[in-house]
Amino acid sequence: MTSAADRIRAGAARARVQPVEQPQPGEEQEPVAAAPATRVQDDKPRKPAVRAVPVIAPRQKDIRKNVDLSPAQNDRLGDWQRAAARELGVARVTAQDVLVALVERLLADPDLSDQVKKDLHNTRF
Repeated sequence: MTSAADRIRAGAARARVQPVEQPQPGEEQEPVAAAPATRVQDDKPRKPAVRAVPVIAPRQKDIRKNVDLSPAQNDRLGDWQRAAARELGVARVTAQDVLVALVERLLADPDLSDQVKKDLHNTRF
């Protein structure tokens, strides 16, 4: 059995190609045949060459979204967060937690989605 280093060396040897010079305009050139590549292991059939297609890994890191609130909205949200934390018996409820829960509910509930669309339409048009 061959080692990984031997297989890599053999693959590199097969990949080496003699550079062929391009003829200059008006210059004749003899046909050049490339030297045949030697096989490392004649007893095993060669696998067809497959080009490696780069695979882009899926994004693992969360994507940050920013929101601008008026001072009054920020105060009311902070009051709601503190009240929710007391009701839930936790030290605090972050705006991040609230927004993630709201987005999940928005995406899962078609009625809420329609209400939000109507609100957006009424505030923009």
